[in-house]
Amino acid sequence: MVYSALLIALFLALGSAPARGFHKQQGNLLKPEPVEFPGHSEESSRPNIVFILTDDQGDQHMPKLAKYIASEGINFTNYITNYALCCPSRTTILAGMCSHNTGVVGVGGDMNIYNPLGGFNRFNDQGLEKKTGPLHLQQAGYRTGLIGKYLNGYTRETAFHVPPGYDRWFGIGEIDYYNWTASDQASGVNTEWGTAEEDYSTDVLTRKAVEYLHQYEEDKRPFFLYLAPYACHRPHVPANRHIGALKGLKVPRVASWNESGEHLSGKVAFLRDLPPVDEETARALDFEYQTRAETLLAVDDAIEAVVQALEDIGQLDNTYIFYTSDNGYKLGHHRLAGKMSAYENDIRLPFYVRGPGVPRGVELTHLVGNVDFVPTWLDLAGVEDPHASTRDGISLAPILRQEPVFDNPDSHRVGILIEKPTTTGIIDEHVSVIVPPAIDVLNDPFTGRRPVRLPNGSWPSEVVEREFLGKHFNEETQKRLEGSWYFGYEKLAGYQKYLELAKKEGLALDGVIKAANEIFPVAYFGLRTQSAKGKYKYIEYPSGYELYDLDKDPHETRNIFEEAAPRLIAELQNALSLLKVCRGASCHVRSLNVLEL
Repeated sequence: MVYSALLIALFLALGSAPARGFHKQQGNLLKPEPVEFPGHSEESSRPNIVFILTDDQGDQHMPKLAKYIASEGINFTNYITNYALCCPSRTTILAGMCSHNTGVVGVGGDMNIYNPLGGFNRFNDQGLEKKTGPLHLQQAGYRTGLIGKYLNGYTRETAFHVPPGYDRWFGIGEIDYYNWTASDQASGVNTEWGTAEEDYSTDVLTRKAVEYLHQYEEDKRPFFLYLAPYACHRPHVPANRHIGALKGLKVPRVASWNESGEHLSGKVAFLRDLPPVDEETARALDFEYQTRAETLLAVDDAIEAVVQALEDIGQLDNTYIFYTSDNGYKLGHHRLAGKMSAYENDIRLPFYVRGPGVPRGVELTHLVGNVDFVPTWLDLAGVEDPHASTRDGISLAPILRQEPVFDNPDSHRVGILIEKPTTTGIIDEHVSVIVPPAIDVLNDPFTGRRPVRLPNGSWPSEVVEREFLGKHFNEETQKRLEGSWYFGYEKLAGYQKYLELAKKEGLALDGVIKAANEIFPVAYFGLRTQSAKGKYKYIEYPSGYELYDLDKDPHETRNIFEEAAPRLIAELQNALSLLKVCRGASCHVRSLNVLEL
């Protein structure tokens, strides 16, 4: 059975879009019980925290980000996401745990797609709402707010639910740049937004964020703001004022872009057989690069508005501002598009921090990740974490405070786990065969979702078939040209707007469709190292291994697994075997002997 059959549910479309400028209120929200906190009206010296999270961002052309955050703080050049996919990454951010510990290992719930291993419902079923960083900040007296995208699967049907831990909730329940739904805690109902210029989602979220910050004038509690615009996620529709602002911007033609057949032959699984990027697809990918960057110009405006609001309320110097994305994105790199891979384009992301005591205009090579946010936020706020033993990250507060670790990156971490424990990340009944058995079977997040061997010890044929869905990749890519080609989203207003923009540029629809193929149909575990002695990327797939020396080969075009020193392979494999089942402090890789070679 090929994956067109397995993913048939992806190609469903939902009903009609709201009329232009229509703001419909519907339903009543189920809110958590209000909590009273000591010192509600007293101004606190504790720092505020603003966390800005974009969607699918790799490169950036954002002058205001550079002006207001990068030049005023730290640029972490080795920031790694644990699982390069929206919902698993956002889960890790909120819970401070690797995906193999959260159990949220895919998207799901959007467009009527049911994925038992991913999405908002999975997050809730795993009890993670009771473990988030914002909840513990609220319980410690912080005023907390989430404005923007929450989790995949948080839709019109589930947006009545307001998670615990937020004094202000404006969560996007149906995501797009236009024609979108918000779960608005302030009004007590869901609101729908249409196609008027003022309905552009990034701008609406900016206004809501500024309103939230100005509430400090009446409520002097320290505050936490999680601001999550949809940009620069597909369909990459810029605000009207930014359409064409970066016309002509193209994907940099680095060594991995449209990678050579010689280099691909050293990779594993379906990657070896990928066709070259043709001219019409290349043009579509360049246009995506341009429009993605243009959607981020509205985020740039949001950054300026947030900084101005903080200055207006006198709290800019007492506020940490974090800026990053959930995952990166490929645009023809390794002849692929989209996310989910273990390659640098997907896992290594922009990450900037400014705040009290943070040095200005500094680049740091420390190996940090999205598992680190919850420990960092609670540390900066002086809040004791009741789940500290099961947090997989390391606080960045000592780095931000310029403690000794600031000058010694290797003392923070020299290795970090990257993982994709499922085959598709979109619809998966069970995790991959490469996921090791649980050490603590009573707390196994994959109970009932592990493949079962036959009595003779072999895997059932349907399990093997699913592990190697990639062998159908090229034929499925061709089939996309004949039917629903972006999970049904291509029928919605946002994508129709993007297609209009693409048509004006003279782009062929076939090129747009091929450029939108985000599937990466293979599971993996990987280890990304960073040390003064060197940096490596080691990846294990069901069908083989890849190893890259990132100092010599930063674009990962030459797999050196077959020629690498046995000691290097052995140590990387041993470290990764421990990380696959790590929990808490065992996820902290502070030394690798092999890096001393």
